[in-house]
Amino acid sequence: MKRFAMAALAILLVLSLGACSGAGAKGGKLTANTKLTLSVYHQWDPSSPEGPMWDETVAAFNKKYPNITIETEFAAGEPYHQKLQAMAVSGQLPDVMFLYAGKRTGYVTGNGLIKDLRPFLGEDAKKFLDAAMMPQGPKGEIYELPQNIDVAHVLYVNRPLQAKLGLKDPTSLEDLLAQAKAIRAAGLTPVSMGNKDPWVMNTFMLSELVERYGSTAWFDKAMKGEAKFSDEPFVKALRDIKTLADGKVFSAGLNQLTYRQGFEEFMQGKAVYHVNGGWRVPTITTMKTAAEQADIGMTVWPDVAGMASPSGSTIATPGNGFGMNAKLEGAKAEAAFAFIKFVSGEEGSDIAMKRGMLPAYKLDFSKYDLAPITRDYLKFIDGRPMGYIVDAKMDGEGMSVLNPGIQEMTMGKKTPEAVAAEYETWVAANDSSRKAK
Repeated sequence: MKRFAMAALAILLVLSLGACSGAGAKGGKLTANTKLTLSVYHQWDPSSPEGPMWDETVAAFNKKYPNITIETEFAAGEPYHQKLQAMAVSGQLPDVMFLYAGKRTGYVTGNGLIKDLRPFLGEDAKKFLDAAMMPQGPKGEIYELPQNIDVAHVLYVNRPLQAKLGLKDPTSLEDLLAQAKAIRAAGLTPVSMGNKDPWVMNTFMLSELVERYGSTAWFDKAMKGEAKFSDEPFVKALRDIKTLADGKVFSAGLNQLTYRQGFEEFMQGKAVYHVNGGWRVPTITTMKTAAEQADIGMTVWPDVAGMASPSGSTIATPGNGFGMNAKLEGAKAEAAFAFIKFVSGEEGSDIAMKRGMLPAYKLDFSKYDLAPITRDYLKFIDGRPMGYIVDAKMDGEGMSVLNPGIQEMTMGKKTPEAVAAEYETWVAANDSSRKAK
């Protein structure tokens, strides 16, 4: 991810209200008669199967706020980021834009260009899942209001295979290693995973184990340089991964299989366990009947000795959502937040739920006709402690050091200590979290 020096930028965007509003960008309150236009930049493909949801959401918002006009510009994938970066450099940021909770859009959120939403949220913050309100800035800022949360560690279980082999959910690393021998003897994979894509092991396994051994408290210190990624919590997590790889717990050809192939191995009934994100639940609902979904269990990685995090914890990051230009004030800022809150709040989340998406807002899920595994997933995340995802908190460039190191470690070419030391060296010299101290 390219980083931009923003200190000298002047924001040139002229914030104007409609002729009938009577309120400038600075000053004035949003009223029923306030007329204004909000420019919105969205990472979205209107031609996709999900595309019509945006039109439905905007139409519902316009019914509630008929005097606020939403003018949307779309882009998808990398072109979205390229244009948003260009907008920031030229001082032409829109009023409202689609942002990430992590550092993917740090070129705007990390440079004072996006307004902190906490003063607008107030008590409404309690209406969202706890993981959605994880801090997004160094002082606890919330730059975007998440539409969902990304839970990055679910241990999916093939219950019929597990029962056939007389196994129960593993209670420790040693228990899982013992199970792996019996599972392999039956011609099955213990834990399916494809690590060819250079993020899978880091996101799903390393992050979960770092949370177990260190907790978010240790991670916060490591980000600031008050602890190091070469310290024991990080090294222990890497050691466990190496032990699992050496014990043939993961898929054969781990580093040659793609992320998708690891998922398919489990879905085809060839693995007893599978580690993936909660975002796979909607996909499973399209691939399995209700009866088949009932055969898939969801749990978490077993506790570890001397763990620092709460028992049964997983890892998550707030999902993506909309934030607003830091220069907005008065009625324009209130209108922008009204739109942001509508999209991620009750009304927008209701529209998303009816299209099979799971929101971060605490809806009354009992009124929806949900697939069995969706209901199971909602129970799984309800009240569960959640820690950090490494690559959501740290600069993306550092993953080009960490991820290949993990791959080499699982092949016996590097030690856990060496991988940790290399990553710490990179972080100390380059990561923006250390530079922000």
